[in-house]
Amino acid sequence: MRTQIALVSLAAGSIASASAAQVISFNDSSLFTAFAVQNGAAVSTEGFDSYTGFGSTFTGDLGGVQWMASAAGGMFAQAGLMSTNNPEAMTFSFGGSGVKGVGGQFFSTDINFNFVPSTIYVTLSDGSGFVGAVTSGTQFTGFWSLGTNISSIRVQPLGGSSSLYPTADSLSIAVVPAPGAVALLALVGSASRRRRRA
Repeated sequence: MRTQIALVSLAAGSIASASAAQVISFNDSSLFTAFAVQNGAAVSTEGFDSYTGFGSTFTGDLGGVQWMASAAGGMFAQAGLMSTNNPEAMTFSFGGSGVKGVGGQFFSTDINFNFVPSTIYVTLSDGSGFVGAVTSGTQFTGFWSLGTNISSIRVQPLGGSSSLYPTADSLSIAVVPAPGAVALLALVGSASRRRRRA
């Protein structure tokens, strides 16, 4: 199977704005992780196994970053799947800083959590977006921002169907430590190497 990396460059903000968002998109979780690690990020994944039932929002901690899943009509989780209570867009928001990459298995389900092949529209906080056909519940979709940090990701089925619920089977984030944290880690590593030699 051939793996693709696509460079997506979409205008951010209004038409009058000259700034552009630059995002690399991935369709393979192993490649997403390898790329993130190569670029100095730590990758953490949430499988949603500890979430169940209805909630206005769901929250958690992923690699030291607080995340929140929300939708206008509330959320519903079951059997390791995170979805909306109504067929409307689902948003994952991230607290803190340093989130350069986000990915997961994003798709549509019916009211009984059965997978439904569909087209999904994913929007990142910087205004960049992705539209793609999802033919399997195990299909991975991921993003790496070449510019600003990612503070949210919004997932919704396209086509205007009132019976498709946006659903996530996993959520991965790639966090690059702040420059001060990197310097502190280097200092700690240097000190520990000196102690071993003594």
